[in-house]
Parts: sequence; C-alpha cells; structure tokens
Amino acid sequence: MNMLGLIIMVSIVTALVIAVEYAERAKLRKLLDRPDAGSLWRDCFPAASADDIRAFLLLFTKSFAFDSEHCMKFAPEDRPWLIYLARYIPHLSMDDHFEFENLSEALMSHYQIDLNAIWKDDITLRELFEMTRTVD
Repeated sequence: MNMLGLIIMVSIVTALVIAVEYAERAKLRKLLDRPDAGSLWRDCFPAASADDIRAFLLLFTKSFAFDSEHCMKFAPEDRPWLIYLARYIPHLSMDDHFEFENLSEALMSHYQIDLNAIWKDDITLRELFEMTRTVD
C-alpha cells in the first residue's frame, strides 16, 4: 500500500471514530442534562432518607462509569438497559466498562441482591431501589 492509500485509510477510520464518539456523546448529553430527580425519588419513597437514595444512586452511577456529580440525574423510572444503550451505539462502539457486571457486584456487596436472578430488560431503578428497602 502506498503512502496516499495509507493516509486515506487512516483518515476514514479517524472520521468514523469521531462520528461514533460524537453520536454517543449527543445521546448521553440528553440524559445528563436533565434536572435533578430528587423530588421524583422523594415522591416514590417518602419514607426513604435522602442519604439512602443518594447512596443507591451513587452505587449505580459508579457502576455505570458516570461521574458522581450526575447521580441525581437518574430518575426512578429510568431503565439501566436503556441507559446502557444511551451510552453506546451497539455494533459500532468498542467501549464497555462492564456496567452490568459492576452493578451486579455492587448490589450483591451492599444489599445482598442478586441482579442475575431478578434481571429483566425493562427493570427500573425504582424496582431495584425497592429491593434495597427490604434488605435488613
């Protein structure tokens, strides 16, 4: 392959990587630009302390490799699977931060909840948090 062919190939690959990254960030920005969801959590769980809610959301945020400053952006009706899909473009993205493996480990460690046993694609953060409320 000559130098011009190599330059063209590198340019195409670079443009594709930039386009995928831009698309992923645009999808994610919609999620992270939302207002604080604390009032939604308090409405759903009036007996839960703000510290309990925040601890759960920090666990989720850390598992999904988001900055902790975004933890209160996630609402009770958010679905981890859809958040994962908002983060990545299937079949184009090569990143994976082992979000579900990390979440599974954290839920087991902190709440003795086996994510594999309860998983369904449409499970919500509300449902997961409800399960933490029954743990003694």
